[in-house]
Amino acid sequence: MIGRKKIIAIVACLSGTVSFAAASAQAQTTASAAPNPPAEICVNNKCVATAAPAPIAAKGSIKWNPGHYMASGSVIFRGGSLASVQSEMDDLNNQDAILGYRVWVTWGLLESTQGNYDFSVLDAVLARLKTAYNKPKHLVIGFWLYGQHAIGNNDGSVLPVYIQQDKAYGASPVNGRYGWWGQSSNGASTGMYAPALYNQAVMDRFIAMIQALGKHLDGDPYVEGIYVQEDATIAQAASAFKPVDPNYSDNAWLTQIERLLTATTAAFPHTSVIMANSWFDRPPSTVALSEWMANNRIAPGSADTWGQSGITTYGTSHLSDGMQLLLGVDQYGGAGDLRPKTRAMMDVQSAELLGPYFSQFGGPWTPLDIINALNQTYYASHAFWTHFFGTETGYGSPVPAVAKWSNLAATCAAHPLIHTDYPQNYP
Repeated sequence: MIGRKKIIAIVACLSGTVSFAAASAQAQTTASAAPNPPAEICVNNKCVATAAPAPIAAKGSIKWNPGHYMASGSVIFRGGSLASVQSEMDDLNNQDAILGYRVWVTWGLLESTQGNYDFSVLDAVLARLKTAYNKPKHLVIGFWLYGQHAIGNNDGSVLPVYIQQDKAYGASPVNGRYGWWGQSSNGASTGMYAPALYNQAVMDRFIAMIQALGKHLDGDPYVEGIYVQEDATIAQAASAFKPVDPNYSDNAWLTQIERLLTATTAAFPHTSVIMANSWFDRPPSTVALSEWMANNRIAPGSADTWGQSGITTYGTSHLSDGMQLLLGVDQYGGAGDLRPKTRAMMDVQSAELLGPYFSQFGGPWTPLDIINALNQTYYASHAFWTHFFGTETGYGSPVPAVAKWSNLAATCAAHPLIHTDYPQNYP
């Protein structure tokens, strides 16, 4: 709900049914092995060694546990710990239809100084998911990529401080600060900001962190997915405020996203990689990324998950560019319906469940109305449902009874997702 829309900071939650491809008892078809080439090729008594063939991934090699998941209603920033999310996590106990938990973490949490990574908070969350409840639960790691408030000196809550101190990472709107862009006035940060990941030097460091995380966690059967927050966040920070970042362009951002996602699938060869492709400044880059994702085993994610009644009444033209492309109903020249090839993994955030934000389109919607859309329109394999204790308010509206976690989880249990087959575009 960023980019051309208002930023919504509350996190979503994943929902579904169990099916674990990498470690399940169900047989998977193994790709045929290519014949090995000769050790060397000789012409006129001159010989050249041949390269070893690239390994062919077995079909079904990616962990696959589709269904309903809880998603955190908060973010773990630098200095945070398991304690900040444990109370909501504990509502997973005895909820067998809720397969796991999507946590939001920041880059600043995971890398304190250059090349020094600390994954202990994620380890603690994962350990609790595997041991503290009546059944082990799966983890989806979401990268929260922006700060909602002004960034102060030595503020590493979202972006590591070393990035901000080195001019190699590109200018910011604040003199002497680097590697980010966002809302500012008179040379001071005044609001929302995000890392300048469209700059290759910044992205190189983010990719290095992803590579280290992949070595640490890809092999764990309970790590289900890696979720990259929507691209509109970065585009908005760079271009929605004055002054804009002169180094930003949709093409530069698209190039770096594709680098990131390529590196992430390489670092996590057995784990789903999810990208919330919602908006760039202009639609052509969204088209290009949607089609590239479908061809490179990246699952499409999205915020702003409408209920089916809203889609039926108001159509699809107000959905994000990325979702229109998934459905094959865009006006931008997309390749057509991508749902037979890939599986969407959708966020259900605060505005969909309470408050007037979507009132002109029939929202907020009930959880059942949204599940109907997940099954009938989005063909979602995973759904991330925001955890509400029932005491929160959004846009001045209290949480309705049906959206409180105990009631929401019961609705999910009674209404499973149906498009849970292993995706065609997965190895």
